[in-house]
Parts: sequence; structure tokens; C-alpha cells
Amino acid sequence: MRLDFSSIEAEKYFDIVGISYIGAPKSNTAMYITKKVEHLLNTLDAVKECLIFAEDGIRVPEKLMSSHVFRFTKSPQLEYARFAARFAEERFKEEKKLKFSLEPAGYYSSSDISIPEDAYIEPGCVIGPDVQIGKNARILAGAVIRRATIGDDFIANEYSAIGTNGFTMTEDEYGNKFRIPTLGRVVIGNNVEIGAHDNVSCGSAGDTIIEDNTKIDALVHLGHDVHLHRNVEITAGGIIGGFDILGNHAYVGINAVLRNRIIVGDNAVIGMGATVTKSVEANVTVAGNPARRFERKK
Repeated sequence: MRLDFSSIEAEKYFDIVGISYIGAPKSNTAMYITKKVEHLLNTLDAVKECLIFAEDGIRVPEKLMSSHVFRFTKSPQLEYARFAARFAEERFKEEKKLKFSLEPAGYYSSSDISIPEDAYIEPGCVIGPDVQIGKNARILAGAVIRRATIGDDFIANEYSAIGTNGFTMTEDEYGNKFRIPTLGRVVIGNNVEIGAHDNVSCGSAGDTIIEDNTKIDALVHLGHDVHLHRNVEITAGGIIGGFDILGNHAYVGINAVLRNRIIVGDNAVIGMGATVTKSVEANVTVAGNPARRFERKK
């Protein structure tokens, strides 16, 4: 899917084929940048022909001005959201054309999915659109999977939802809430388990990523653009905010809450019921509200 974009006043003509974000930009995509993250402008050196909605007052080097198009505005997030909404609408039009079929096993699937014959899928599931699943999957009753690429030996427990819309809002000029479309996907590695009644949001502009051997208990929420590295364990009731990154072998205790954009290092432990408002170093245990470093008494 692509949208034509031309900037006559800048004498530049190119296609915008997707959406990305300033932290990990891709060529020929749209994104926004505020003064708060102005230091990330240098990420645009590695890509070309992007449309950037930039907050008034940001100083852009001439090199970037010549290779991209900047639209300066006092409300870059809102203008980006309106532009992204065009992509969301075009995608919805295409998805409406897909045919969902009731399979003999009692689940529904769209005409564009890829699932091997050895998959075990129980009645009441809905799979699609845009889903690819590896070998030996077990998808239990009521699970819903959309816009996801999933590896081998995958387990989705009862009523889990994978590939849901993220919850990111801005406000228009009248103070009304305006949802920023979720245009990314979910990418899951091998030997991953998703618990009953879990919610895994798609990436907002990139992807939500769950790496190999990660295990997630029931009633867990993963926000958009979360990245769980290998062998992460999240127990029941955990809430992982958008853009959080959890390192290898990180552990999240029962009912712990992580604010958005938190980085948790390798082998770190988040204690039961902790409220994490700051990033956590590797090999550290934190607990409490707000979470603080916890040292066991010897």
C-alpha cells in the first residue's frame, strides 16, 4: 500500500509507502518529531525521501532539508495522525475485500493467511488478516490473531488477542480526542507462549516484537511497540507500557506495572505489584511503588 505525496513548493516528488517513527525511521515513510526529541534528527541521515511533521522552532540541518520534506507546525503529532489516518482508511478498504471462511475445525480465517497443516486450532478462533504462523502451533478456543508473523512451536491460550490496535491519542484544535492509527504489526519468535486473556498490541509505527522462548502468563497487557527479548517471563496481571524494552531473561512479577518507554536490562527482576517509573539496570531487582532497588538481607 502506498500514497502519492508531492511537495510542489519544494519541487520534490516521491511516494510515501508507509509510516515509521523518528527513533527508527525508514525511507519513504511519514513520521513526526517534537522539540523534546529533537536530538534524534540525526537518525534521518541513514534514510531518504521521508515526510516529517516537525514542531515549529526545530532547527534542521540543510543536508536533511534537501533529502526529505519537512512540514513545520505547532501540532506535529496531530498533523501526522491525520496523515496516518489516510493509510489506515486505505488498509481498511483492502481488508474489507478479504473473505473470511469458517473452517471445518470451527474457526474463521481470512483468505490471505499462511498456516501449516500441522497447526492445532480450536473452535471460536479468528485468524487474519495478514497472519503467518510457523510449524506446530497450538491456538486455543477464542483466540484472535491479526497482522502478525509468528514462529514455530507457538501457543496462544484461550481468548488471547494478538495484533490489537494500540491506544495512542492526541487532541485536535478543538480539544477533542483523536486516535493515532496503529499501522505496525506483531512479530513473534519460536517457542513463545501467550497466556489466556492476554492483549498484545500491534506496533504503532514499527512492530511489537516478542523474541524466542518468551513466556507470558494470563491477563497480561503488552502495549504497542514493546520489545521483549529472549526468555522473558511475565506473570499474571502484568502491564507493559508502549515502547518498553525488556532484556534477555527479564522477569516481571504478578500485577507489576511498567510505565511507557522503560528499558529493563538483562536478568533484571520486577517484583510483585511494583510500579516501575524509571528504567532498570541489568541484574537488578526492584520492588515497591514507585519501584526502587531491592537488596535481599543476608
